[in-house]
Amino acid sequence: MPIEFAGSGSYTLGVEEELHIVDATSGELVPKIEEIMARLPEDLEEAVSYELFQSVLEIKTPPCRNVAEAEGTLRRLRSRVGSWTAACGASLASAGTHPFSRYREQKITDQERYRRLMKTLRWVAEREVIFGLHVHVAVPDEEKVIEAHNRLSETAPLLLALSSNSPFWQGFDTGFESSRVKIFETFPRAGLPPAFPDYEAFESYVDLMVASGAMDDYTFCWWDVRPHPRIGTIELRILDSQTTLDYAAALAALTQCLVAKVLSEGDKGPYDRELALENKWRAARHGMKARFYDAEKETNVPAQDSARALFEELQPVSQDLGCEGELEGVTEIVESGTGSQHQRRVYEASNDFLDVVAYLIENTRPAMAEEQS
Repeated sequence: MPIEFAGSGSYTLGVEEELHIVDATSGELVPKIEEIMARLPEDLEEAVSYELFQSVLEIKTPPCRNVAEAEGTLRRLRSRVGSWTAACGASLASAGTHPFSRYREQKITDQERYRRLMKTLRWVAEREVIFGLHVHVAVPDEEKVIEAHNRLSETAPLLLALSSNSPFWQGFDTGFESSRVKIFETFPRAGLPPAFPDYEAFESYVDLMVASGAMDDYTFCWWDVRPHPRIGTIELRILDSQTTLDYAAALAALTQCLVAKVLSEGDKGPYDRELALENKWRAARHGMKARFYDAEKETNVPAQDSARALFEELQPVSQDLGCEGELEGVTEIVESGTGSQHQRRVYEASNDFLDVVAYLIENTRPAMAEEQS
C-alpha cells in the first residue's frame, strides 16, 4: 500500500544521540533510565527517550533550521540531562560502544516494543549494547528521498570512517575502528539498504516484509540509511555516537550539505551496493586509514583524501546553508583523529579502560564556556 511522504524543501535537520548511562564511580553501564526519566522536568520529557536497555538514553532535537541551532540544542540537552543523571548517581558518556561493560549484565527496558524485539531476536538483540548518532534531513518528495537514499548509501563508508568511535567492546580492543556497525549488522534488515530504483520499490519492499510478518512498519528497517516518510526526511543511521559536540556537529553539517548538493543535481539512480559493502568493511576495520575503491578512477583512494575532497566540494553548499563553521570540523577529524583514535591514545597512555570511560565522560559534558554561550 502507498506510504505517504510528508516532504519539505527546506533541508531542515534533526539529530538524535544515544548516550551511555554510567556509574560515577565504577564507570560501568547502570540501569538508571527509569530513575532519570522520573526526575526530568516537564520541558525535557519530549527531548529524551528510552532505548532497548535501561543503561541507555537518547536525546533528540526538534526540526532545526541549521546545524548551529541543532548543536545548541544538543549542548543544552547534554548539560541539563547530564545534571539530572548526576542527581541519580550516574554520568553520561558518548561513544559507539562502552569499553568494558558486558552485554549479558544489561537490563531490558520494560516496554512492549522492546519485549517483542527481545523475544524475536534473542541473542542478536541481547548483544546490541551500542550507541549511534542519527541525522535527519528534510527532503521535498518521494522521488527526492530515494535519490538522497542512494547517494548517502554510496557515501556511507566515508561517513562511517569519519565517525568511527567504537574500538573497544566487552573489555578488549576489537581491532576495528567501528565495532558498533559489525555488531548491529547481525540484526535483520540492517546494514546498507537495498538500492531502490524509485519510491514505489521502497513501498513494495515494506509491503512484502509486513505481509510476511517480518515487521509492523518501515521503522523496523534498521538500515544505515533510511527514508522516514512520516516525518519527511532521509535518515542517516550509520554514524557512531560522537564524544564531542564539535564532531557531532561536523558530521551533521556534512550530511545536510551532501543531501542538499545531490538533490540539486540530476537523478543518478540506484547505487552500487556491492562496492559500497566492500568499502564499508574497510571503513569499519580501518577508519580514516582505509583506502576506498573508486570505480570511476579505477584505483583505491585514501579515506583522508576522499574526506578532504568532499569537504572542498561541499564548501559552497555550506555557505548557502549557513554551516561553514561546523563543516570545517570535518578537517579537524581528518587532522586530529577520529573518536576511536582518541580513545586508543588514552588507553595506550595508561592501559586502563576506566581512564577511557573518564575521558568519555569529561568530553561528553559541554565545557562551562559552551554551556553559557
